[in-house]
Amino acid sequence: MVTGNLPAQLTRFIGREAELSEIGQLISRHRLVTLTGVGGCGKTRLAGQLGARIGGRWPDGFWLVDLGSITDPELIARLTAATVGVLIEPGGDQFRALAAQLSQRQLLLCIDTCEHLLDATASLADTVLRACPGVSVLATSREPLGVEGEAAWRVPSLRQEDAVELFADRAGLVAPGFDANAAREEVSAVCSRVDRIPLGIELAAAWVRALTPAQIAAGLDDSFRLLAGGTRRAVPRHQTLLASMGWSHALLAPEEKVLFRRLAVFPATFTLDAVTGVCDPAGDALLLLGRLLDKSLVTVREHGGEMRYRLLDTIRQYAGEQLQAAGEAEAFRDRHLDYFLVLAEAAEPGLDSDQDVWRELLESHRDNLSAALHWGLSAPPERAGRGRRLAAALARQWFIRGQTVEGLEFLRQAVALDPADRSAVQARLLAGTAMLGMVSGRLDLVAEAAGRGLEIAADAGDEVASARCLALAAYPHFYRDFERCQRLSAQARAAGEAAGDPFARDLATMIEGYSLQTRWRHEEAVALSRLGFERSWPRGDRFTAAFAKGIQIYLAATTGDIRRAVAVADEVVRIAAPLGDYFAVGTNTCNAAFAVGMSGDIARAREMMDVIVRSLATAREADVVGLMVPQGQLHLWAGDIEGALGWFEQGVRRMTDDTPDYQAARCLPGLVSALRRLGRTGEAREWAARAVDIETGFDAPYELTWVLDE
Repeated sequence: MVTGNLPAQLTRFIGREAELSEIGQLISRHRLVTLTGVGGCGKTRLAGQLGARIGGRWPDGFWLVDLGSITDPELIARLTAATVGVLIEPGGDQFRALAAQLSQRQLLLCIDTCEHLLDATASLADTVLRACPGVSVLATSREPLGVEGEAAWRVPSLRQEDAVELFADRAGLVAPGFDANAAREEVSAVCSRVDRIPLGIELAAAWVRALTPAQIAAGLDDSFRLLAGGTRRAVPRHQTLLASMGWSHALLAPEEKVLFRRLAVFPATFTLDAVTGVCDPAGDALLLLGRLLDKSLVTVREHGGEMRYRLLDTIRQYAGEQLQAAGEAEAFRDRHLDYFLVLAEAAEPGLDSDQDVWRELLESHRDNLSAALHWGLSAPPERAGRGRRLAAALARQWFIRGQTVEGLEFLRQAVALDPADRSAVQARLLAGTAMLGMVSGRLDLVAEAAGRGLEIAADAGDEVASARCLALAAYPHFYRDFERCQRLSAQARAAGEAAGDPFARDLATMIEGYSLQTRWRHEEAVALSRLGFERSWPRGDRFTAAFAKGIQIYLAATTGDIRRAVAVADEVVRIAAPLGDYFAVGTNTCNAAFAVGMSGDIARAREMMDVIVRSLATAREADVVGLMVPQGQLHLWAGDIEGALGWFEQGVRRMTDDTPDYQAARCLPGLVSALRRLGRTGEAREWAARAVDIETGFDAPYELTWVLDE
């Protein structure tokens, strides 16, 4: 059995034995093989079949990354990381960060449908191949990537006998009992007409329910003469496919043609509800979709308990041309925007009541939401207003999922479209900006956006935005002034309660709890930890629940109950893990690893840290709060004093201009200990004296006691 994400095959794979053997030999000699050819020639299916045949050669499996539904090159690394199941930080060089995560893996990475993102895909492949000796790349594209060491292999047409067998197989799906032998000459002619291209064959075979093979062959012949001016034999393969699609489209009923072209507004998969809401079908949407499915113009698969439909990339391009020719492109992109705006605004309160369900629903529509935003944040002003509302509604989702690069760019555009706006929408956009600033470690952005948002929310009378901005305004002070952090977060907690906003209330509760925990105000901190967890966990707010529960890790550890600290730590990691974001998963894993290390299980603690540390080897823009503390301490406990010193020094450098920083302060006891053990006693004494002043100023008794012990 092959590890990975091999797609389930709903139809029989036919032929290609010689091709599979040849490509298998190529990938054994070259770490990058690109399958090239016109859309519809079978590149994706061939790659999947190859993965099923030889994917077991790679211990970590075969992983298919489908780029067909995305248009933004910035999303390639994140999609690849999510597919393979690793974390990379937002910002920085995403390809190098991905390569750092895969450097110890042995896998076959299949990057599918990448011709529209050729430069970015080439950069990804080049970076990964240079840094990851155990990774091989199989790409599918209409043209080679142009990367050093690439072996480009052009996918040929099917052999005639395989083409006939494919036609017979697919015809049998729509017309059970179809006998290809009874019309073998006509079937063979059809296959020749479409140059034995698999997609062309499937499009033609879908019509046997209504036409004889002879009628299909004649119709295709006429279509090709129209396209090629009577010189059918000179038609290139891409013109061949266009002609076969044009012929198939011409046979559709009028209402089928209308729905087919309007489906082009969906960049990726879509639901039946979306079809009904966006495409305004002239009749039963399910019935019409069924007809298009029968004719191989639409594909379907099950996802999360519901059926998701899709146009293949080549077919979607053709449908888009028909939509443009009909003069409907702008109107139906507007309808697409409206539909997903309604969905996002319905999901926003859903994220407070049943977050797991709504988070996954929005994630399943990510490509549609991104397309709607790109359209919505463009002129004219009325459309831009809807785009701004959509960005404001999605801010919480980006925060939960750690999609900071994408989210901040959309929010920046939305705010800039009307910088003088003093409405509730602007306040919520700024609150969203502050949220994403928080999880990306940009404290100045948090303070600036939360401050502006607080002023505008007050003018607009938006109590929810006001409470959220107040909670976020408290957050930067956690690094500088615990007393002020506690005061602001207590105010935000009350404001969130009054506004009926569970998120602001529980976020503020969590921040206030940490401001108390750091000062050993145990009873108050435990009370807030329990309150925050008991309120956030039942509604599936994994982010707030994990951090609220996490307060108890250090409270248990610093009071000597190490067993409980480890039990709480393991629970916190389990709660945060499904988010897949860097801030929540990374930070809580660090806190958990510290507790596990204190228990004496250094090997397990370092294993927990490894995935996070490797991903930060090439870029440090993601914020994993306090990463240097457990990492340095684990090296210290393991006897690697030089390694520990390096981590503690890195943490202390956060105080570049002598501005107090609690995460830097947490590194000072370990720094003093490492210097003393290395015999650098003079430096150790100097840092110890400075540390006493800093820890006293922070009112951080645990760190102060630790320094004095050293």
